[in-house]
Amino acid sequence: MVCLVQSLLLAVLLPYALAAEYLVGVGKDETTGQKGIGFDPSAINPAAGDVIVFEFRSGQHSVVQSTFDDPCVGNGGFNSGIQTVSDSLAVDAPGLPTVRLTVNDTNPLWFFDDAGGECNKGGVLAINPSGTQSAATFKDNAAAKATTSVATSATSTIASSPSTTATSPTTIHSSAATSKFSRFTVLGSLLSAGCVAFFS
Repeated sequence: MVCLVQSLLLAVLLPYALAAEYLVGVGKDETTGQKGIGFDPSAINPAAGDVIVFEFRSGQHSVVQSTFDDPCVGNGGFNSGIQTVSDSLAVDAPGLPTVRLTVNDTNPLWFFDDAGGECNKGGVLAINPSGTQSAATFKDNAAAKATTSVATSATSTIASSPSTTATSPTTIHSSAATSKFSRFTVLGSLLSAGCVAFFS
């Protein structure tokens, strides 16, 4: 009976164990790796179930969902809220504020840094861009458009409690630091218990 329960837990947890986590620096120049304009990296291709961890650098930044055609205008979707980080912290200092976003499918998603006011200067992020809607064209669209500010939904600093914004169709979890818990630890524990699961 114990093996049956452990096998069922393994079947339920296995998809989560295979999910990847993407760390995206907000307010970090992807060409230099230093504090700057934009996202590092500025384009990623996660699968459904993967998690994007937005890690905020010096200054005030936010991650706001937009559209391919209007890169610098929020579309009412995901909004991290304004995250304020001291300018005295190193670019990759420990304990920087993070906001987590779970990807529900592989459709393209488009984001910009609203709080930094840097959208038209290259402060954009493309998730699962396609051949017809490329990351480069999205960035060009942003440079061609005048920045329009969107009201943000929450503010926080490194010392404050995390934002609790929740919107659809993505799932948002906010935390002061990325969790060190590994799903593989759970799976390893189940497997080391000596049970073998058979899946048909």
